Amino acid sequence: MEAVDTSRTTVVTGNVHPMAHRGLDQGRVDPAMRMHVTINFKMTAAQEADLDALLAAQQKRGSPEYQRWLTPEEFGSRFGLSQGDINKVTQWLQGEGFQVEGVPASRNMITFSGTAQQVESALHTEIHQYVTDGKAHFSNAGDPAVPAALSDVVMGFRGLNNFELKPRMLKQTTAKFTSIVSGNHYVAPPDFATIYDVNHLYQMGFTGSGQKIVVVGQSDVALSDIRAFRSNSGLPANDPTPVNSTNSSFVGLVVPKGATDPGMQPGDIDEANLDVEWAGAIAYNATVIFIVGDPVNGGGVIDAINYAITTSPIPAPVISTSYGDCEANFPAGAVSSLQSLMKQANVEGITVLAPTGDTGSADCDFNNSPTGPVTTTSTHGLAVDLPGALQSVTAVGGTEFNEGNGTYWKPAVGTDLISSATSFIPEEAWNDTTMKVNGNPVGLSAGGGGSSTVIPKPAWQAGTGVPNDGARDVPDVSFNSSLLHDGYLICDEKFDSSTNTFSPTCVSPFGFRDSAAGNLAVVGGTSVGPPIMASIVALINQFTNHATGSGNINPVLYPLAASLPAAFHDVTTGNNQVPFSPPCVLSTQIGYTATAGYDLATGLGSIDAFALVTNWSSVTPASTGNASTSVDFSLAFTPNQVTVKRGTCGSGTLTLTQLNGFDGTPSFTCTVPATLGTTTCAVVPAVSAAFNVPKNYQELGWWGVMALLFAGSAVAVVIRGSDAAGGRKSVWPSLVPGFAMVTMLALMIGCGGSSKSSSSGSSDPVVKYAFAVQVPATAPVASAAVNVTAAIGGINHTAQITVGIQ
Repeated sequence: MEAVDTSRTTVVTGNVHPMAHRGLDQGRVDPAMRMHVTINFKMTAAQEADLDALLAAQQKRGSPEYQRWLTPEEFGSRFGLSQGDINKVTQWLQGEGFQVEGVPASRNMITFSGTAQQVESALHTEIHQYVTDGKAHFSNAGDPAVPAALSDVVMGFRGLNNFELKPRMLKQTTAKFTSIVSGNHYVAPPDFATIYDVNHLYQMGFTGSGQKIVVVGQSDVALSDIRAFRSNSGLPANDPTPVNSTNSSFVGLVVPKGATDPGMQPGDIDEANLDVEWAGAIAYNATVIFIVGDPVNGGGVIDAINYAITTSPIPAPVISTSYGDCEANFPAGAVSSLQSLMKQANVEGITVLAPTGDTGSADCDFNNSPTGPVTTTSTHGLAVDLPGALQSVTAVGGTEFNEGNGTYWKPAVGTDLISSATSFIPEEAWNDTTMKVNGNPVGLSAGGGGSSTVIPKPAWQAGTGVPNDGARDVPDVSFNSSLLHDGYLICDEKFDSSTNTFSPTCVSPFGFRDSAAGNLAVVGGTSVGPPIMASIVALINQFTNHATGSGNINPVLYPLAASLPAAFHDVTTGNNQVPFSPPCVLSTQIGYTATAGYDLATGLGSIDAFALVTNWSSVTPASTGNASTSVDFSLAFTPNQVTVKRGTCGSGTLTLTQLNGFDGTPSFTCTVPATLGTTTCAVVPAVSAAFNVPKNYQELGWWGVMALLFAGSAVAVVIRGSDAAGGRKSVWPSLVPGFAMVTMLALMIGCGGSSKSSSSGSSDPVVKYAFAVQVPATAPVASAAVNVTAAIGGINHTAQITVGIQ
C-alpha cells in the first residue's frame, strides 16, 4: 500500500442502505452523535482463490487439509491485511480524530469510534436521520470515500447505519400443549426429541457433552428464565456461559469494545429467550454461549456474529442466528462483507445456521405479530433472506404438522402433559397466511424460500427437485415453525410499556404458566429452526468426534439426502405462497409448492436426527465451488411502448426466453425515471400456469375481442393458449381498475406461477409476465423509458419499455 494522501480520495460504491432514500429523510443528525464504525478489508484475487481452494480441501476426505481448521491468527497471516498496511490505516483513522477500538486477529477489519461530524469529514458523506415504520434510524446519505491509497483494500463499512436485522419469530401468550385447559398441543423439548428421533441418540449417550454453541442476539436474558425453562422441560441444569453483564442475573457477553450492555430490549427479549433456551434444549449437555451485540451504540447482532468469528480462540464451532433481512435491503458492499465473513467462519470450522423468514416467498414484506397490525398482502414480490441465502450458511425453513386422522399426542388428564408427542408427525409446508386469531387475520405467516438474486448456485446444491436456475436456493432443511399448529414453549418476559418493566411468564409452581391468568409464552416462525439445528450439529460433532467443528455442513446434507432419503422427511404437500398486490393488479399468489425431493418451500424437508447423525460420515462431501452451468435467459417487451392517460393504469407483456435449460423465477425490479413523476410499475410473476402461445392471435375469439374493447386507457395483455393435452382452449378476463388484463385461470405452479410456453419454431421455452404501470392524475405529460431488471443467481438482464403519459 502506498502512503496515505487524504487529498486524493476514491468512492467506495455499494455502501448506502436501500432504506436511506429521500422520501424518508429527516435531515442531518446531531454532529455530536457518537458512532461505532467498522471498516472491512477485501482480499486480493490471489487470496480469494487460495481461500476457495482451502475450503474445498477442508471438505475433501483424504486431503492433508481435511477438517484442519484455521485459527483467526492463521487466517489473518494468510488472508488478512499485512501488519504494515494495518498500521497505515490505523494512523489515518487516528489522524482524523477517531479512537481505534480494535483489530481482530484475522486482520480483515478495524473498528473505530467518533462523532458523526468526524465520520462525515473523514469519509466525505453526510449522516442523515430516516424514519421508517415510525422508528428513527441513521444512515450515510451517499457512498463514503476513502484516501485513494486505500481503495484497493477497503471493501466496505459496517455501522454507518443502524437499520438492524429483524428477528424471525412470532409469539402469542395463550397456549395449548397437551393442555389441561384446551386439550391442544404445543411443543416442549421432550416432544421434539420424540418427533424428530433424537431419543435414540440419547440412548446411545450422545447429549452434546463437551460441545459448544454460540447464540447471538441483541438483548440480555434473565438467568432465572433459562433455569425455569430447563426445569419445566425436565432438562438438567446447565447455565449458559459466560455471565458477563453488569448484573449477574443477566446472561450475555456484550460486544463490541466501547459498547454498553443493552439490558433487556422489548423488541428482542422474546427472540433471545427462544434462541438461548432451545439451542440448549436438544443437545442438552452442550455449553451455550450467548453473545449480545449492542443495538443502540453498536452494530447489534451483526457485531455479535463478527465477534464469534474473529475472536481468538473462537468461542464455539457452531453459531445460531435467528435474525435476518431480505436480500434487497443489503447494499452490495454489505453482501460482499457478509460473504467474506461467513467464508472465514467455515475455514475456521464454524457451522452457521440462519432462518429463511416468516412471510413466505415475499421476504421483504415484514409482518408484525398476530396480536398487532399485520401485513396481509405482499407489495414487494419474491425475495429471500440473508444471511441464510449465503452459500456458507445453512438456511432453515418452516413446516407444520399435518396429523390428518392420525393420533400422535397423549391426552392430558388432570394436569398439563409436557412430554405428549408419541411419534413422528407428518408435515406440510408451513403457511398460516389465511388463518385468523380471535377473528383477526394473522397476515403473511409462512416459511421463507426462493432463489437468491445475487448468490450463484453452489456445486453441492444438486439433487431431485433442485431448480436449474443458476442460483443459491433456500431453504436447505426445515422444522415445524407454525405458531398456531403447533408452537414452541419458552420461558420469557412480558413487557409493560406503561411502567417500562418486565415480568416472567414462567412462575413457580405453575410450570410454563404465569400465576395471574395461567397463560403460556408460545413462539413460532423460522427463528425456531436455527437454534434447534445448531443443537443437531453439536450432536454431529460429538458423534463424529469433531469437537473443533464441521464447517459448512451443506456439502454433506445434499449427497446424504440422495444416498439415504430416510435421514430426511420429504415434505410433499403445502406451499409458501402469499397474496401479491402490486400497483394496478388484482391480488394474485406468488410462491412455491412442496414437491417430491427438494423444493423452494421446505428444502430437503425435516430430519430424522438419529439417521442423520449416525450416517453423517457415510457420504463423500460434495464440491464447495460454484456449479458449472451455462443457464441464462433474455428479456424483451412486446410491444416495447405503451401510452397511458393520467389517473389510469397501463400494461404490457414481458417475455422471458429460457436459454440452455434455465428453469428459475427471477426477481424483478422496475425503475421509473423522474421524468414520469411519481408513476409506479411492477412485473407480475403469477399470471398463469403452463400454456402454449400460438404463432399469432388470429383466433382471439370473443374473449380476445372483449379484452381489446378495454384498450382505450391501456394496452390489454392477451395470452392465448391450450392445455397440456392440446385440447380445450380458454382465455379469461380479469378487470383491473383503469384497464383490463386477460389472464389464465389455471393451476398455479411452484416456480411463481408465470405463464410458460414454447413458441413455434423455437427450441427455447418462453415465459410471459404481465407488466403494469400506474400513472397518478398529477403526473406530467411526458414520455420516457422504464427499465425492468430481472435478477437471479447473479444473472441480470434489463428490458426497456417506453411509457408515454397523455
